[in-house]
Amino acid sequence: MKKYLIHIAVFLLMLTPASHAAYIDTDAEVAVVIDGHTGKVLFSKDKDKKTYPASMTKIMTTLIIFEKLANETLSLDDKFLVSEKAWREREGSSMFVEVDKEIRVEDLLRGIIVQSGNDACIVVAENIAGTEESFAKMMTQKAKEIGMKNTNFTNSTGMYDKDNYSTVYDIALLSMHLINEYPQYYHLFAETEFEWSGIKQNNRNSLLYKNMGVDGLKTGHLSKSGYGLAASAVDQNRRVISVVNGFESTQKRTQGSSRLITWAFREFTNLKLFEKEDIVGQVEISGASSKESDVSTGEEIIITVPKSKRDGLTTNIVVDDNISAPLNAGDKVGYLEISVPGEENQTYELYATNEIDRSNIFVRFFNYLINLILSLFN
Repeated sequence: MKKYLIHIAVFLLMLTPASHAAYIDTDAEVAVVIDGHTGKVLFSKDKDKKTYPASMTKIMTTLIIFEKLANETLSLDDKFLVSEKAWREREGSSMFVEVDKEIRVEDLLRGIIVQSGNDACIVVAENIAGTEESFAKMMTQKAKEIGMKNTNFTNSTGMYDKDNYSTVYDIALLSMHLINEYPQYYHLFAETEFEWSGIKQNNRNSLLYKNMGVDGLKTGHLSKSGYGLAASAVDQNRRVISVVNGFESTQKRTQGSSRLITWAFREFTNLKLFEKEDIVGQVEISGASSKESDVSTGEEIIITVPKSKRDGLTTNIVVDDNISAPLNAGDKVGYLEISVPGEENQTYELYATNEIDRSNIFVRFFNYLINLILSLFN
């Protein structure tokens, strides 16, 4: 396995001197902060511990609707009928729907996102899947599809059920998926008020009212799990997602989440190293007609690093074992290994940029003799 060291000439790497590693703590029982583009975990506290997500469950309820809007099996102007079960749901927060009334999907979305209406969730669940129980199975299946490994849903609202559980990390993955896959609908999470049935209610996400770039997502509260919040913020085209649960009060939830988000923007940055299909470097391919061949990345490479460590970034090209000419353009050749001091290495697959022809038999025989002689001395 051959390695080729590359020194990435990124101007930003040299702007910040080395300092102590960033650190922060929180009073939340469980918490995680991730970068909204790369998904890198910036902070965690029992991120995989099961917890009751409360109304943060509604992020998944909303995701199911967004998905159906995107694939055009549903439209914002479609109307859903309110059942007696949905109308009778008055425990916790409510949109105050009226039985046997038809409500537009767009209004129900605002009732769920802004007002956190449990009744609105049930209306959606019953009209999409027939029953709330069936809708919850859809939610759990979707959770598995997007990589939520420690999540199970039994309802659409987040009302307490011992089998309705998740983790802050899973909710962060859910939030990132919703934001990145459905930007055309995500703006609803930034709305601060909505009026229905003559009752105007404000969004419970208090970070929306602060000048810190927060544009979503959902609060949650149960006596068994405390106060939680999944929040996302943008600063200079960089997105951070924070998910916490287990605070003792709404005030502590607001303060704690605000500190985590501010810390993440202050201590970390994103570096774009390569565009998709950029030539990353040159490598020697056994049996190739040319001495070195170009290799490219199949994706845009952006990494999240602590600002204090970005000047220590290095990369290696590692060629896979038993790779030899001829190769077609696009054939996998190896991988790019990115190292930052004190951080876990990241790898990205690399591919042949162009066709790599095989050298003629005389050149191969000559190279064989040279390698044989060198091996004797080694």
